[in-house]
Amino acid sequence: MPSPRSISLRLAALVMLALVSGTGRAQAVDAIHEARVRLGDDARWARPGWDDADWPVRSVSAPPDTQAVFWVRTQVALDPGAAPLGIAVYAVAAREVYWDGVRIGQSGQVGTTRAGEVPGPIDAVYAVPDSLAGSGTHTLALRVSTFRRPASVRGYVHGMTVGDLPTLAALSARGSLLALVFLGGFVLVALYYGVLWAVDRGRTPYLLVAMLCLAVAALLAAESWRWVVGYTYDLHLLRLLAVTGLTSIVALLLPMVFLVQFQMPKRWRFVGLLALAVGLALLSPGGYDTKALLVFWVALPSALGITAWAARRRRPGAWLGLAGVAVCLLALIATGYRFMDTAFFPAFGVLLAGLLASLGLQSRDERRRYEAARAEAARLEAELLKTHLQPHFLMNTLTSVMEWIETDPATGVRVLEALADELRMLADVSGEPLIPMARELALCRAHLDVMGFRREVRFDLDADGVDGTAPIPPAVIHTLLENAITHNAYADGTVRFRLREDRAGTTRRYTLTTPLADLDAPSRPERGGLGYVRARLAESVSGPWTLASAVEGDAWVTRLDLPVLPSLPA
Repeated sequence: MPSPRSISLRLAALVMLALVSGTGRAQAVDAIHEARVRLGDDARWARPGWDDADWPVRSVSAPPDTQAVFWVRTQVALDPGAAPLGIAVYAVAAREVYWDGVRIGQSGQVGTTRAGEVPGPIDAVYAVPDSLAGSGTHTLALRVSTFRRPASVRGYVHGMTVGDLPTLAALSARGSLLALVFLGGFVLVALYYGVLWAVDRGRTPYLLVAMLCLAVAALLAAESWRWVVGYTYDLHLLRLLAVTGLTSIVALLLPMVFLVQFQMPKRWRFVGLLALAVGLALLSPGGYDTKALLVFWVALPSALGITAWAARRRRPGAWLGLAGVAVCLLALIATGYRFMDTAFFPAFGVLLAGLLASLGLQSRDERRRYEAARAEAARLEAELLKTHLQPHFLMNTLTSVMEWIETDPATGVRVLEALADELRMLADVSGEPLIPMARELALCRAHLDVMGFRREVRFDLDADGVDGTAPIPPAVIHTLLENAITHNAYADGTVRFRLREDRAGTTRRYTLTTPLADLDAPSRPERGGLGYVRARLAESVSGPWTLASAVEGDAWVTRLDLPVLPSLPA
């Protein structure tokens, strides 16, 4: 493993080479695609005059499919003034490089057995001495051994290039520096959205964006590892597996971000189908580059379809997300097999910009709705307090107290105490965004006591099994009970209200059952304070919630679904 000092020196060299190549005169760089190849080992095969006419001509990326020693030879024609000359070889093999019979460099140690071979760096640039770089035809020969080649790596020589030495050295530097710039940007975005999610756990898209950017940053690191850090060729498979795995993670997370952001229905079923498609792409018979390409052909069209669906439904920011995905998909179509090497990271940068702008617009829209809901909740909160303090409510209650004092002083005192308890608790909780359910139930029972004395009816609230530490916006259940009492002419006797709690995954459901005294007017409980309830839920609950009411038999049933939130001390 390279030392930190060697990595630092390599990074410094990349910067210097990039600067030099950017200001100097660029020389022609010619890639070698075919060469003559022969199994065996003979030192004379390096000589420029050796007759290799009977050697088969092969693509340089497809030498003999065997673990052995073999030679690769080709002729290179140089024009005058080509110095300084360099040769870049990218190969999953140990090798010695000869120019006109002179060994000008090596990578590792070529061996005739696995034990005798020492793997070297997969990428290397060799300088041709000026004395050997004159114009004319020259012989380039490689002595190669591949005993440590992983079985799943099909190609041996990924490329051979002859050209200007500084230009060759700087080719990878430019791409590496660009990758490192993008790497830093993706890490910063991941940290930013990770902090936002930590502050507001209800924003699942923030968590997914952070995970997506971290995965892309890790993919960038894996892609740049070869050029910035370097490694011996026997570790090439490890890098390929890392790149393929991270590519799959990116391909899964990208559509998931849009699915959750735009609240697409049946999204988890879509995620299952997406995972299945990515898995089939990974099981395809092609090489690792082909697998990565197929994975992106699954992810990007899926993301395009999701954002197009959201745009048709006028979801905030959907058009920006759609534009970013479209740019990335067009880059995939234009570059094809070279997408990962040439276009992915810049194109994904554009996609990420569209995604972040889309999230920003959506957050702005949510903030406006939140402010409106907060203002509405404040107004309704004042109305709620006003309802309990308005003259006719107090007059009716005090009239009942006077009657009880005349006939039963002890009961009159209990009525006054119940009224004082209700008003005190209502004042204490009205300004809180969330209170524990135990305080809400205490407020409800105080109100039922007051109304029971006024109506001369016994009101009971059965809330057995309800978690008293669960958070709930204040006066929500209280308002539903008040609504039921106000809009029902309950007769003498006992009226029992029932509150039940059920848990299903990350959802807590409250079911309030109130008897109906007037079955001819089943819609009455929907009037009154439900506006306050909905406004308070919109203001105080981070995450999806639902409120629904309906007649079921001889009762009015209200169901309130809330996300499971951290408990509050009762």
